[in-house]
Amino acid sequence: MALLGACAPAGSEPACFALVPYDARSQQRAAEELAALQDGSVLARMIDDYGDLRARIRGACGR
Repeated sequence: MALLGACAPAGSEPACFALVPYDARSQQRAAEELAALQDGSVLARMIDDYGDLRARIRGACGR
């Protein structure tokens, strides 16, 4: 949550960015590709961080 409000003045609402929707087929394919990456992959870590950010935006914006 701190990341979402880091640039906002104190007491203001968090920025609610539009999230790109992914259909079930795309999500399944992405999960398979992610599982195929080597252990310790930097790309896997970045994708995980992106998922965390999307979850924080959904939580902050009531989605």
